[in-house]
Amino acid sequence: MRNEYTPVEVEVKIPVCSLEDTIKRLEQDGFCLAGTCREEDVYYNSAHYDLREHDKALRIRRVTDLDTGKTRAEFNCKGPKLDQVSVSRMELEMHLETPEILERILEELTFLPVPCAVRKTRFTYTRGRVTVAVDRVEGLGNYLELEIIGQGEEQRPACLKEIEAVMKELGYEQKDTIRTSYLSMLQKKEEGEVQKK
Repeated sequence: MRNEYTPVEVEVKIPVCSLEDTIKRLEQDGFCLAGTCREEDVYYNSAHYDLREHDKALRIRRVTDLDTGKTRAEFNCKGPKLDQVSVSRMELEMHLETPEILERILEELTFLPVPCAVRKTRFTYTRGRVTVAVDRVEGLGNYLELEIIGQGEEQRPACLKEIEAVMKELGYEQKDTIRTSYLSMLQKKEEGEVQKK
């Protein structure tokens, strides 16, 4: 049950042509590099509860820090998108010591991995409470994600306004954003390639 303290991930996503130019602009605007990592996201779904149909997501993410070589895992549950202009949604997250055990639990409950895994290299920048991820996504290209984690739905409009101000600083407008997840883009791409064969 959602309450006023449920974290809400307020986020916009923008396709970009050049990672190098994007990173240079972020650094010029006072953003600091917080880390570089390699992420692999495996999403789960079930015949008895189709998460895609409900615009929800369940995933296990493995993160390798490219500076230290250390790997960690986390479990995420995302709710439906909350508006028509961003990819803001409720997000619950926990760190995993033994992701293999959770994989077995999900399998026992008939939640199975979907065919597409999302693999990307992520450069994370921060300024104040705004986090910017510059992503190189395998099979899709380069993207910019601007995010603020708000505590409760009532904070979403203010968070979105702050993100839109940062977008403007970086030379982007609302019309440049997309609302489709990396997983959905990969699935559509794969479906298109299958139809061509």
